[in-house]
Amino acid sequence: MSEITRGKLVLIRVHEPKDFHDESLWSLDREVIVLDPPAGETLNPHPYAIDTLDGFHIGVCNLYDHDTAFSSIQLGIRIGNRGYWNRGYGTEAVQLLTLYAFINFGVTRVWLKVLPENVRAVRCYEKCGFSVAGTLALSGYDFVVMEKLL
Repeated sequence: MSEITRGKLVLIRVHEPKDFHDESLWSLDREVIVLDPPAGETLNPHPYAIDTLDGFHIGVCNLYDHDTAFSSIQLGIRIGNRGYWNRGYGTEAVQLLTLYAFINFGVTRVWLKVLPENVRAVRCYEKCGFSVAGTLALSGYDFVVMEKLL
């Protein structure tokens, strides 16, 4: 296991082929997909897994679309195991991955897109210091774009 960073609740590690089993099960959960639909194309993905500290795989996250000209990178996260929703795991994962992006990719802006009806996610991102930067229509969805600046 190649650990990237860890907090009090989660550790973020390099994504491994064994993770696809859990993720395929999560993709069968309608609410998971409705709240976080696949939309648009991503470039240069850096995929990571989110585990509890005892090694239980609960989610995935990515950094992608690293743009050196604008010193920015996009963040994506999904806590796929519903048993870990509303318990701080996603918030900590976002905080850890954002800090990791600022330090290791040398960017000054981390941004993400979220459906406005995903109120729980919007609240999480606000708690992590993200603010609304605009909107984005993509693949038939209207997203809110949020960002955090260094």
